[in-house]
Amino acid sequence: MMRKRSLWVLALLTIILKLTLFTRIEIWGIRPDATVIVLVYVALGLGPVVGALLGFLMGLAEFSILSTSMASMPLAGAVAGFLVGRYGTKVMHESYPVQILITFLAVLIMDVINFAWYDPAALSVILLRYTLLGGLYTAVVGVVMVFIVERIAGLRLAS
Repeated sequence: MMRKRSLWVLALLTIILKLTLFTRIEIWGIRPDATVIVLVYVALGLGPVVGALLGFLMGLAEFSILSTSMASMPLAGAVAGFLVGRYGTKVMHESYPVQILITFLAVLIMDVINFAWYDPAALSVILLRYTLLGGLYTAVVGVVMVFIVERIAGLRLAS
């Protein structure tokens, strides 16, 4: 079982990954979300409590480090981490299409919480403009990254 310190380090490393590598793979102004990718695979592997804790820690780190983040990030991360850990493990999450769907739903959950908190009037426009394409892009990049990591390291991340 990962200790809290390990989760905090993972959260900070994910933010660094988001600020470095993921800024370079932008398409049409949309970047994949490294925090969601890591959150989904940790929650699928370690369950809802660890998923919620990691989601909260990554949201807190992101809010603390990035000036563009919203104060609702820890809440959104905790809810998404818990839901993925609780219900994502009930489906056949070993298949890549299901992993894409789970990751897309995690992006949707986090964006609904964040933008409903931040600007409820513009929620539908933001969801249509950013969440649908961004969620799909994040999900595809996440599955590709996990596929590569699994092949290189020889381990299953979402089992």
